Amino acid sequence: MMKKTQPSRLERFRGCLLGLAVGDALGAPLVGMKSGHIRQVYGEIDGYVDAARAWKGRPHRWTVPGLYTSNTQRALAIADILACDGRCDPRALTDMFIEMADARVEGSAFGCHRRVSRNFRFALEQMRSRAIDPLDCGGSSPGCGAAARAAPIGLFHAGHPDLLTRTAIESSLVTHRDPRAIAAALAVAHAVAQFIAEADDEPPHHPAEKARLLAEQVRFGEILLRESYGGHLIQLEDPTASHHVSQSLDLLPRLLEEADDVLAFETIVRQANRCKPERTVHDPSEGFAPAATMTALYLALGGRNYVQAVTAAASLGRDAHDLGAIVGAMVGTRDGIEAIPAAWLSQLHNANQLRLRADNLARREIDYSTWRGVVSLESEVTANEERERRKLTERWEKEGALVKRKKKRRASLPPHPTLGFAPPPEVWLRRRTRRERMARKPRNENRR
Repeated sequence: MMKKTQPSRLERFRGCLLGLAVGDALGAPLVGMKSGHIRQVYGEIDGYVDAARAWKGRPHRWTVPGLYTSNTQRALAIADILACDGRCDPRALTDMFIEMADARVEGSAFGCHRRVSRNFRFALEQMRSRAIDPLDCGGSSPGCGAAARAAPIGLFHAGHPDLLTRTAIESSLVTHRDPRAIAAALAVAHAVAQFIAEADDEPPHHPAEKARLLAEQVRFGEILLRESYGGHLIQLEDPTASHHVSQSLDLLPRLLEEADDVLAFETIVRQANRCKPERTVHDPSEGFAPAATMTALYLALGGRNYVQAVTAAASLGRDAHDLGAIVGAMVGTRDGIEAIPAAWLSQLHNANQLRLRADNLARREIDYSTWRGVVSLESEVTANEERERRKLTERWEKEGALVKRKKKRRASLPPHPTLGFAPPPEVWLRRRTRRERMARKPRNENRR
């Protein structure tokens, strides 16, 4: 039996960015759905699904099959800044986000940004005020948006853990100032860097060993975050909140060794509720960083292959695009681009530009021969999505108007005459009494 060869460093870079985008696009139509509803509507997820089947009449929920969300958009912005400048300066990142928001895209209120959350809208308003430090622009969300775009940092700064930690913290602060959201981004960036280390002739570790090392790295990052960036963080009532992610990661090795998904998800939900969420967490895929990021790490580190891990993440629903992006980036880095099905890559929008970004990160410079800027690239696909959404909306409105006309026409018709129905067999088969027979005979009024 031939021994499986490890993917090369370049294959891992490509697998990371393309894997992130594919996982993001697989989960995009399923955001907000429960896992049981997904199975009811789509069955087993084995590719890009049509959101119209689940969200008919709700066009704002519809997405173009094979098109990723803001997670991949922001990862592309980070990748371009890293390849061009050799570092991800927070001011350069905020300028890029503002330029994307200012792009003229018909039908979009936020330029070429897609799936803009309330937290990002707040951060964008802060970014536009140039007097505010970029590290103070973030909102108070404890979500996993920063974690879903952190993979390029792990690629670029693999082998330099201190630089990786500071870059992940500063790039997260521009949109998230909750320490749990930032620590989740640290976990994803360090996990990606671990897989890159395997391409540099470091022997691969068991998944449980990876999780233990990851918990130590995140714990160090949480200490650095509190000591060096504490003034930029929101103040939480719980003084232990800054260590919630590393405490959650301490449970991961045992869960990976037991490999019981039901037990793992129950444990993740219980632990997430110990981390003082704003609302009680019920599902492991909810967008609370200690829940969703832990679930993604469990699926990625324990996944047999790319297809199994990413479809499992998307099938959980809720914040499926975040889970898909994180799992896709990690398993894509571990297994390389060859692990991603060719059919998924062929249907993925801007796949060639994503591959080029991966090559740029590996070379640490931008090849401008075929490169297109993020704003131009994303404006085109966002405009196309808005056009398709308008067509779909018009079709649904026509169908709805037709149904209303049919109901109105039906209501205007005269009522049907009441139909007489035969009595049930137990009535007409039984023998009638003399009194019943006499009662049913017509009375003769002439008789006396």
